[in-house]
Amino acid sequence: MALNSSRLLSDLDNKIELLLSKFQEICQLAQVDDREYETQSVESLQIESNASTIIRIAEELLGVTRLLKEEWILGQTKVVDPENDANHLSAKQLVDLYSKVNTLLDDVTSVKK
Repeated sequence: MALNSSRLLSDLDNKIELLLSKFQEICQLAQVDDREYETQSVESLQIESNASTIIRIAEELLGVTRLLKEEWILGQTKVVDPENDANHLSAKQLVDLYSKVNTLLDDVTSVKK
């Protein structure tokens, strides 16, 4: 069952990456910048399509997290010892990662003036 958990975690990571890329595309398309009406119409449809994709991915993420919770509750997931895990991050590494993610989110959400 540990293979199933790792597959679900990999699927979760892939879906999150896709969700973030679609969100970034929406942020890029949302800038008007004196574009022609036809261009704005096409971009509006792209935004709508990306929003639908985000909703679908969010629903899939809920399903994946539900399956992971079920496996965890039923004791089917592999428990990892942080001392022996090569992927375990220290507190300093977590703070660095947190600040990098916040910087990235600030860059994505900032509007060019």
